Amino acid sequence: MDAFDSSYLKRIRFSLRTVGAWPNHVFEDLPTSKLAAISRYGYTSFLFTICCIGMVAQAMYLVNNKGILPFIDLGQSCVTLLLCLVYIQRTTLPIQTAYQETIKEFVLKFNLIHHKNTTDFSAKMYDKVNRICEITSIVAHIQFLMSAFMFNIAPLCLNYRAGMLSSERPANVTFDYSVYYALPFDQNNGIWFTIITVYNAYVSYNLACIFACHDLLICLFVFHIWGHLTIVEHKLNCFPRPRIHVGSKIVPLRYSNEENKEVAAELKEIIKYYIMIKQFITKTSDTYSVTLCVYLGFHLVSDCILLLECSTLEVEALAKYGVLTLVVYQLLIQLSVVFELISSKSDCLPDAVYGVPWECMDDGNRRSVLILLQIVQQPMPLKACGMVPIGVQTMLAILKTSFSYFLMLRTFANN
Repeated sequence: MDAFDSSYLKRIRFSLRTVGAWPNHVFEDLPTSKLAAISRYGYTSFLFTICCIGMVAQAMYLVNNKGILPFIDLGQSCVTLLLCLVYIQRTTLPIQTAYQETIKEFVLKFNLIHHKNTTDFSAKMYDKVNRICEITSIVAHIQFLMSAFMFNIAPLCLNYRAGMLSSERPANVTFDYSVYYALPFDQNNGIWFTIITVYNAYVSYNLACIFACHDLLICLFVFHIWGHLTIVEHKLNCFPRPRIHVGSKIVPLRYSNEENKEVAAELKEIIKYYIMIKQFITKTSDTYSVTLCVYLGFHLVSDCILLLECSTLEVEALAKYGVLTLVVYQLLIQLSVVFELISSKSDCLPDAVYGVPWECMDDGNRRSVLILLQIVQQPMPLKACGMVPIGVQTMLAILKTSFSYFLMLRTFANN
């Protein structure tokens, strides 16, 4: 059975294709040619280029209006500039070999669909993880579509209310945009307003999609890792004890020679299975190490600015930034809690290993149990840039810092 038969994987593949972030070529046997790189990364390079140009125009707007616009109004451009910084980093992922290989391994080997027929429990775990992934995928897509829509519809409503969309526009009133740029022409012109609005809507969709779908892809990896670790824990908890012989009324204290051979094969299979899981975790951590570091830095700075924008409690600010703020905070909490699944499950494995009937085994199998116990006690390599652990504690530290910065910026804004 193919992993692409799953609805959630079809959905995320389609969405990432729209922003040039899905490595199609790793799943297809395409002939190598001089134009292969252009066909593979042409659209990604185009998005990267226009985002860089947009960032320069936004930075120039910030510099030109420093000391002119109110502090809170400048926060709008700061947020969009930070979003573009994260977007630029994530647009480089599709051209990285590690990213391509991680997705390929997940789809073709690691996905639980390839392991569901090994045991009845594996089939149940596959169904459970599949339902979780499906629900998470639907929620993530609704979130990013709603946030992109609300971010762009709010300025249109403001322009309509101010009469800027009528044939006779009021004097001394300028158009309101979702993102402001320093451009070498009059942006208060109706034609240029239409062009900039369409461009902002297009870029907003790309930003929301690249944010939500990459976070979703990481969550899918984690859900399947958690499923595999749960299968390992179940195998350890249900490890067979010495069989009662026919006619005997007591449980033997030791495995027989034949049973020791079966135990050795079972332990070997569990060790190989766990090493396979840990190798995928290491590969995933290496692939997204810089991405997660940039992502956490983005939340550290942008979360307080978004709170500052919403703190005015104006209808316009809440319409534009309310949904965006909720989505950004939800993405941080979701990703941190999801990563905590791996940590909590890996903490249970040493007890499960120690709980196997090692006292009934021969010396060779006891050494295998000891090796397995040493392996499962090693910490999972889930860190941003190999330094910052991803989890609830890091999330709480970021939220506390963001609220502290928000209070400080709010004081500056009031002054």
